[in-house]
Amino acid sequence: MSAKRKICIAVGILMLLTAALYLVLLMPQTAKDEQERLQQPLETAVEETAEVEVSDRQIKETDLPDIDINSWEYVLVNADHSIGEYAPELGEIEGQKLDQRILEPMQKFVGDARAEGLSVFLSSGYRGYEEQQYLFNRKVEQYGEEQAATIVSRPGTSEHQTGLACDITDEYYELKNESLENTALYQWMSRHCQEYGFIVRYPKDKEEITGIIYEPWHFRYVGVEAATYMVEHNLCLEEFVALYQ
Repeated sequence: MSAKRKICIAVGILMLLTAALYLVLLMPQTAKDEQERLQQPLETAVEETAEVEVSDRQIKETDLPDIDINSWEYVLVNADHSIGEYAPELGEIEGQKLDQRILEPMQKFVGDARAEGLSVFLSSGYRGYEEQQYLFNRKVEQYGEEQAATIVSRPGTSEHQTGLACDITDEYYELKNESLENTALYQWMSRHCQEYGFIVRYPKDKEEITGIIYEPWHFRYVGVEAATYMVEHNLCLEEFVALYQ
């Protein structure tokens, strides 16, 4: 073998060794740098998501009405929250007894509805413990206890016992069922009730939460600020109260 060929072979071997050394020493660092580069956007996205979650939480906290959730108008009455044999101080409007503190807003609510040409009929205002017991027992005889509890509240767990709720229907519409939502009266009242401090207490899409069937006739007083917030955020009373826990 000539000297020139030997030199070419040596140079070739040297180049291969150099390339191998580069792979051993530099590639891990390059791979690490690439991994860090790829990871950075992910970490940034996580941080941004966390910031959004914190922001949403802060917005929710600052957006809530500044109220005393333990005040009388926010009392939560349902199957899990009994008021026993509580009885409010009562007043009367159109033959219906109600908590005297809501007579004025109820009068304005009804009066403005009539000013729109609507026929308003009030029924089932305040019901005491004993009357509620009678109504519940009657439904039990008709449907059995489990189903009866979704139609009529057990005594001590009825909104009507608070004096803060009243059934409002069209004077000329005889049925008190879901079809009532199609009346002009309900459509007006459900759109404007919060302006007077009232809510539809048992909405159609909240039955699993309230435990009560949809009642487009049952209006409950909670005050203007709370009612407005609940309507704007599509909340039932259970959900609203839970925000303050």
